[in-house]
Amino acid sequence: MRLFVLPFFAQATDVASKTEGLTKYPVPLFSVDGFPITNSMISEIIVTCIIIAVIQISMRSPKLVPSGMQNFVEWIVESMNNFLEMLLGRATARRGFWYFAGLLVFIVLGNLLALVPGVGTIGWGHEVAGHFEVDKPFFRGMNANDNLTAAYSAIFFVMFFYWCVRAAGVRGSLFHIFGPKVRFKNLAADWVFITIFFVVGWIEVLTILFVRPIAFTFRLYGNIFGGEYLLDSIYKMAPNFAFITLVPFYFYELLVAVVQAFVFFVLTAAFTGLITNDSNHAAADH
Repeated sequence: MRLFVLPFFAQATDVASKTEGLTKYPVPLFSVDGFPITNSMISEIIVTCIIIAVIQISMRSPKLVPSGMQNFVEWIVESMNNFLEMLLGRATARRGFWYFAGLLVFIVLGNLLALVPGVGTIGWGHEVAGHFEVDKPFFRGMNANDNLTAAYSAIFFVMFFYWCVRAAGVRGSLFHIFGPKVRFKNLAADWVFITIFFVVGWIEVLTILFVRPIAFTFRLYGNIFGGEYLLDSIYKMAPNFAFITLVPFYFYELLVAVVQAFVFFVLTAAFTGLITNDSNHAAADH
């Protein structure tokens, strides 16, 4: 086994004759005290370092009248904060800003990093039938890993209950799920609607416990992995014209990278805000 390094624009040149394509799962590269470090984890570390570096550089010497990177970072923070306050209520937005903002930035950068030429095509490999195959790429799109998206979902699952109970209390949260959403006019209608909303409430409980975690896990993973597989397949169909055929699909995947991150961000905030920003207790946020 030996190292094979492709040019920076390798994904748009002659990769197909030298690589076996996108791997289905993250590949372990080495281990630390028996703990395997995969190529997906390397991408996560890179994204984390980028975020830390940008924040440190932009806020190292903050100025009253910001300019350059500080102005850009403050604009992003203010925009996300205003958006979250609208969905979550002021108090919950302040408590959860670190999570929602960090989640959005982390996913966006991870999706964009996956589109950098060379990701998935630079790594360890071996000679096969006169050509070189990379079977252990150093880098992999981190969100094309269902373990990571499942971790997003699990963390949100825990934080969702914390924020809802903190904002509405146990009783308020349960009333939002099971309580009637209309005003009744007679006793007969009372029992009919109470029964309907009770049944709907249990459906909502099943959705919160099972449907949402599964959807959050596989929506992002499926879109990112599918996009990378699409680029890989298109390249293999016409490797000699890859520089031309891949360009429109790269722009499409750039759009998908941002949109899917924003969708994940909005859905997690919106589902939380349904309870934390309910009109019955929204006044407590102010």
